Amino acid sequence: MHPHLATCLTLLVDATRGGGPECSTRKDPRQWSVAEVVEHLQRAYLGTAKGFERCLDKQTPIATGQSLKQQVASFALIRLGYFPPGREAPKHVIPTGELDLTAVMDATRRDLERLDAAAVKARAAFGGVKLVDHPVLGAFTVDQWLKFHLVHTRHHEKQIRARR
Repeated sequence: MHPHLATCLTLLVDATRGGGPECSTRKDPRQWSVAEVVEHLQRAYLGTAKGFERCLDKQTPIATGQSLKQQVASFALIRLGYFPPGREAPKHVIPTGELDLTAVMDATRRDLERLDAAAVKARAAFGGVKLVDHPVLGAFTVDQWLKFHLVHTRHHEKQIRARR
């Protein structure tokens, strides 16, 4: 597994170790539970894997580009590791809250493996071109996507630890 994705899994395993049914309960109705935070990340990993797979199926990148604002925000995130707080998640990665922590961690492992396999194939097929758009930040290469997921996971790992 790519080191960024392996680190994502390690961070989540460590942050959720020993968690039980309490991890599915919201302590604050305005904040996701621990299981919901992990589900959000799992849905993000799966979405990127599906995007890479669409490129492979179509045999072409599906990215549309980036505005100057998106380029600056992407630089801050990818190069500097800065994930801005207080952003609302895109609709397709909002957790359902239907999975307990064990089930969502199993899905996370599966989808990180799927993302890794799709990333290897996409990189081999397309090299370093921008392949798939992030819904807020615009087009990313495979390597930028993997770094995004690492920074995103670190951001939410802090939330998981605070809620535990």
